[in-house]
Amino acid sequence: MSEESKSPAKPERSVIRRLVTNLLAILRTLVYLLGIAWASGAVYYDAPLPAESGVDRTFLAGGYALVVFLTLLALGSRRRRFLGWVAAIALVAVPWSLKKPVQHPDWKPAWKRSPSATIEGDLVTFHDFRNFDYDLQGGVTERWETRVMDLSKLKGLAFAHHALEHDLLAHPLLCFDFGDQGQIAFSVEVRYRKGQEFSPLRGLYKQYNLIYLVGDERDFLRERATIRNEPVRLYRSTYPLERVREMFQETVAAMNTLNETPQFYHTLTANCTTSYIKQAPPGNLPRFDHRIILNGLMESLLYEREVIATDGLPLEDLVRRATINEAAREAHEDSAFSARIREGRPGF
Repeated sequence: MSEESKSPAKPERSVIRRLVTNLLAILRTLVYLLGIAWASGAVYYDAPLPAESGVDRTFLAGGYALVVFLTLLALGSRRRRFLGWVAAIALVAVPWSLKKPVQHPDWKPAWKRSPSATIEGDLVTFHDFRNFDYDLQGGVTERWETRVMDLSKLKGLAFAHHALEHDLLAHPLLCFDFGDQGQIAFSVEVRYRKGQEFSPLRGLYKQYNLIYLVGDERDFLRERATIRNEPVRLYRSTYPLERVREMFQETVAAMNTLNETPQFYHTLTANCTTSYIKQAPPGNLPRFDHRIILNGLMESLLYEREVIATDGLPLEDLVRRATINEAAREAHEDSAFSARIREGRPGF
């Protein structure tokens, strides 16, 4: 082959090389900006400033970002910029990583007690078991109990799906059926202090404690389906009873661990869904899936993996028939609430 026939390839390789170089530069810039943005957020939310200090957190975080940005621009070589960026992030990340959750005395009423349990043979004794009562006018009667459940009576598991904003976010609950002893529910939640509200952005930092609540199913489902009147669906799990028992024990163990050693909530890695995923049977649910983060889409994942009973229905029809709100309102005062909300639902 002549030299002339080879020459056109050289400009092509040069163009590709420039394209790759430019893409890497863009990627590097994005990483730098994301790192600075995260660290600025950590300064804003988690800098240990006393309330009486009078320091404006917005000014402090913005000043940090500006100083880091201008410093990186002033550094000449790519290597110096990288080392400068690492140093700036470490200046925030190291002390931030040492921040530990603490037990606050000012929890909101629904989260003021952290439950625990002891297991002796088949008997599970729950302490600080929540059993709130709600009237349809919005009144709440707080009840915290000690309740004993017999593991030999465990019959099955249901997943409750509490749909939130825009159908992209949801709150899952695990509902264990103990036959004539009734149904109990576990709910992994943010443990709110008085004055706190939820923010996904705040949840990326060390702003919230995580809590496992356990209580009567009527408490958790009536609060959501009738008092708050937000969509709640109930699906029967297809897990075999042996696996349901293991999952129950793992959930109790996780609850006890959290009671003894407080942990932070995190929007992406330690939330109401990822906590359950860690307890799911190996291979049933992926550890990484966009529907775990956008957990309003979890129903499609459970359906796809055949983790819930479907009675052969398409997902859209299954979702409609699994919705319990109307039945929950009608059975609000009924002691047979749990049985009535299951009547006619697929799989029950």
